[in-house]
Order: sequence, then C-alpha cells, then structure tokens
Amino acid sequence: MNRRRINSRLRIQFLALLMLLGMGTLGLRLWWIQVAHGAEWTAQLRGSSQATVRIPSVRGEIKDRNGLTLVQNRGSYEVDFYLPEMVKGYRDRFGSPPLTEYRATINGMPKDQKEPDIIKIVNGGIIPRLNDLDLARDYNAGKLQRHYRNDTEVPFSYIKDIDFPTMAKFSEHDVGLPGVDIAIKPVRSYVYGALAAHLLGYVGAPDDINREEAKKFTFYQGDVEGKSNIEKSMDEYLRGKPGVRYLRRNAKGTIDGVLREDPPKQGANVFLQPSTGKSGRRNSHRLHNCSGRSRDSFAIRQAL
Repeated sequence: MNRRRINSRLRIQFLALLMLLGMGTLGLRLWWIQVAHGAEWTAQLRGSSQATVRIPSVRGEIKDRNGLTLVQNRGSYEVDFYLPEMVKGYRDRFGSPPLTEYRATINGMPKDQKEPDIIKIVNGGIIPRLNDLDLARDYNAGKLQRHYRNDTEVPFSYIKDIDFPTMAKFSEHDVGLPGVDIAIKPVRSYVYGALAAHLLGYVGAPDDINREEAKKFTFYQGDVEGKSNIEKSMDEYLRGKPGVRYLRRNAKGTIDGVLREDPPKQGANVFLQPSTGKSGRRNSHRLHNCSGRSRDSFAIRQAL
C-alpha cells in the first residue's frame, strides 16, 4: 500500500517536473524571440508597414569662372503611377484583376506568359475618378504596358511638368487612388539655351537600371546621366546623392501617406576656365575655345 502511494507521488512529481521544464523552455523561447531578437523583428514589422521610394539626386551646376550659372536645375511636378500599388488596389476593390497574355523569350525559348492587364486596370479603376475631377489626360497605352512589363518598380510618369493649378487641384481633392502620387523632380535647365551646347552637352535617362540598388527600394527612380561633353566627362562630380521617401501602408497594404523624407543632396558645382564675361553677355568665342580641353580646365566645388 505504501509502495503504491510512493509510486503515485513519484509519477505526480515527474509530471510536475515535465510541466516545469516545458514552461521553462517556452519562457526561454519567448525571451529569445522578444528580447534577444526583438529589434530584428521590430525592423521587419516596420519594413512591412512602409514602402520606400528612391528620390533622384540633384546634379550640381555648371558655371563659368566668374560664377555665372550656365546650367542649373529647376523643379518639375509630375503625376506618377505606382503600378504595383494600382494592381493591388484593384484586387482589393474588385477581386482578381484582368489578365493579358504575351509571348516572351525565357532562357532562349519563346513562352506564353500572363500578367495583370495594366491598361484595363488604369482605364477601369483610375481614369474614371480623374475624369470626375477633370484631371484625366491622354497617355500612351503601349508605353504604359511596356513600362509595367520591363520596369515595374519604376514609377510611370502620367503627366509631366504640370502647372500650378493642376497640382493644386490634385492636392485639394485628394484623389484617394492607390498608386497615384505627385512627385517633384529636378530637371536640367540650360540658362542661355543653345549657347555652347557643343561644350556643355546634355543629360538623359540611364541606359540601364542598377538592379542591385533597385532591390533596396520598393519603387526606384533613377538619376539622369551625362550623355556628352562636360555633362558626361564630369558626371561623377556633378551627380549628387539620392534621397529616400518613406510611405505609410495601411492595414490593407495600400499606401495612404508619407512618413518622412530624406532629401537628396546636390552634386558638386563645376567651374569652367573660360567665362561669358562679367556683364553676363554671351561670349560664345571664349566658350568655343574650351571645347577640346581636358579636366584640368575645370574647377570642382562641392555645393553647400
């Protein structure tokens, strides 16, 4: 009888020990996740509730030796379409998005592919609202489709260089459409028009997107690059540092506001050895004489 009581007591004690070990293991695991790696999980949660947009850098100015500006930047307001957000917003509102088929070459072999029909999504979910506000504009449907297929992470410029009344109307009515946003971008401005165009050169969109850098952002907007002459030869100095805009996602995953913004930094200013004259008159003869000179003919100063 006593032996049975002892065996029962041992079993209860053993069971209690197992429960204590289980609770201790669970507590240790919770501590490991919430305390030891709490910062890591918090960062992942924060990252899933926000989207990042790369802001193009601002190029430095080109001046003559007297400090007279020859090339500068001006702000241009654009209406951008964030196409992945539009597809997501359409799916949330109407269900599965319409699909389209196209032939693509994968590993050297032609293959039929399916993708969301971005043209129907824009025409059916975005344009009607813009029409109600008299803000809709014509756009190139083929260009939009190619952009979605090849440069999905890059915002599509729907309206470029909009005027102030149009921008005010967008801001006033808060169109409330997923993937529609107003952005300001620096545009190269040549103060004296065609003066010394053979010397100053011009800028344009990059030939290739830096895929490794693009992976760091939800949406990627690349920098313009110099294509010829000074703009090209001094590109590494003129190019500044990009900024980042942090957008807030709501519980449905739709972007509904800006959290904060790290503005881009301007590149260095380049000063030419020839000048346009102290009075600011166009002296094309002096500039023309510099067209074949090396980098020693330029002075570089970091913009403050």
